[in-house]
Amino acid sequence: MGEKENYWNYAQIGLQLAGAVLLGFWAGWWLDKKLDTAPWLMLGGAAAGIGGGFYLVARELFKDGEPPPKGKA
Repeated sequence: MGEKENYWNYAQIGLQLAGAVLLGFWAGWWLDKKLDTAPWLMLGGAAAGIGGGFYLVARELFKDGEPPPKGKA
């Protein structure tokens, strides 16, 4: 059962990254539509989403100062 929890943790990290990128992309697309600035805010939102997503990944992997978990060798 411990192995399944480990898989869920990695899936959660991937979903956080994808969600952050999609949220940034969507927010930029919406603002571009409202302000007629396409595609600049969409690209900026996607870049911000990537940065935020990588921050979430790093925070999750290195929480409490622990090194990232190692897989079975």
